[in-house]
Amino acid sequence: KKLLNCLVNAGINCTYAFLHAVGFAMRDVSKVFLGAHAFMSNGALYSRVGTAMVAMMAKEKNIPVIICCETYKFTDKVQLDSFVMNEQGNPNDIVNISTTLAPKPGLLSEWLNKPDLKLLNLLYDLTPSKYITTVITEVGMIPCTSVPVILREYK
Repeated sequence: KKLLNCLVNAGINCTYAFLHAVGFAMRDVSKVFLGAHAFMSNGALYSRVGTAMVAMMAKEKNIPVIICCETYKFTDKVQLDSFVMNEQGNPNDIVNISTTLAPKPGLLSEWLNKPDLKLLNLLYDLTPSKYITTVITEVGMIPCTSVPVILREYK
């Protein structure tokens, strides 16, 4: 949200859309800017859930995906998926999602009473490096495969 405010304040036209509207919003997009929670040494991006979907959709439409990330978020860890190491949110956060002002009880409102139903609210996902065009850092624009170089040179 900080990045969005900075871009809008600089006079750059921006579109903020919910994840389910990404396909529709991509018709008018020239660049995709995304934030990062961490950058793995294999060039994979660990960020909020939904980031990988946005990056993949942009790549499919040949739209550049630009990641804004400080180098202190670079890690020498390697991660191949977002299931081995992730943070789980409160399952109740995904139960009563409504676009109306007065939320109605949904199909999942009684999920605790259904023994065969478990809710999983993952907070992060992993975006493979092939979906990322470039990374903007305080040391300049770099390809995401240069994370190990930055880690080696600046530590």
